[in-house]
Amino acid sequence: MKHKIAFFDFDDTLLPQDSMKRLIYFCLKHYPWTFIYLFKMAFLGVLYGIKVISFIPLKQAILFPLNHLSEKELDQFYQECLIPHYYLNVVDELKQKKSEDYLIYLVSASPEVYLKYTDLPVDVIIGTKTLSKDGKNTSKIIGKNCKSEEKVRRIHEILEEKNIEIDYDNSYGYSDSLTDMPMLKLVKHRIRINKKDGSMSQFE
Repeated sequence: MKHKIAFFDFDDTLLPQDSMKRLIYFCLKHYPWTFIYLFKMAFLGVLYGIKVISFIPLKQAILFPLNHLSEKELDQFYQECLIPHYYLNVVDELKQKKSEDYLIYLVSASPEVYLKYTDLPVDVIIGTKTLSKDGKNTSKIIGKNCKSEEKVRRIHEILEEKNIEIDYDNSYGYSDSLTDMPMLKLVKHRIRINKKDGSMSQFE
């Protein structure tokens, strides 16, 4: 069945700055001793920069807070560190699309483990998946980093499960970056979000 869909990126689209950076600040504030993991991040950053390792080990190092924060703390992080910083005009756009009977897909490279605490009226959340072991979260990534072509693969996977076809001519995509062009090409209306102020314009 065809349906109008609005695809929203998260970081620098609904929210200024990378939410994973905010997660690190939150963790360091509550558990100052975890600063030791910054050295591992820096080391792996160098190895990634000289192409010795892939991005996944680096991202797992960046996500070290997931090894230490409880579900309650992740919820607290989202409510206190993300919601107050939304681009309100983009949130209004999302809510408007929801009121017009669009399906709202939040599609991000950020981890689903905290995106699930969103207060936004979204129908589907697609993010990078991380492993939960013995009831505790970890920074270990399951599958691929949810970026670029992987976003499209994950979207198609869910659309197939739900037996939904995108109404191309009437659907929208929102992002700050050309790296999301594979996702944006799924729809006719491609909206660029200015990461400086959240203003919206058409992608060229």
